[in-house]
Amino acid sequence: MKVFGSKRAVALALTLLGLGIVGTGIALAAVTSQQVLFPPNNAANSGAANIRIVHTVANDFDSGWHTHPGPAIVQVQAGNFKIYQGSCQPTVVQKGETYIEIPGVAVRAVADGPVEWTTTLVIPGPFGGSPAPPAQTNLTTNPCA
Repeated sequence: MKVFGSKRAVALALTLLGLGIVGTGIALAAVTSQQVLFPPNNAANSGAANIRIVHTVANDFDSGWHTHPGPAIVQVQAGNFKIYQGSCQPTVVQKGETYIEIPGVAVRAVADGPVEWTTTLVIPGPFGGSPAPPAQTNLTTNPCA
């Protein structure tokens, strides 16, 4: 009997399992972060995409302006974020809400006070023998300035 019909179904199941694993044992600190990678150990970026799950607890957080090569799914477990993307007016993302960041578009997340969130990054795999792009590229300019 076939339980999972595709690699995507397996990736989704592993992602959901990873979210459960990552969400345990994190203590409040200035910034604490834990990652789960798929494929495990980022196995030579061998697939069409790699998934990186990062669970973070922080106080007074500012990501700075940056971009991601693929979608970034931000799920807030405690506190709230002001997320700037595509506009200089923030979208407030609160506990229990999810925000999907657009690939290649400058984004900045700011939290005043304690905040806890999980980011699931979808990182495109290598194309034509090139290495996979970095999960995040920090920007030196402010698109809202």
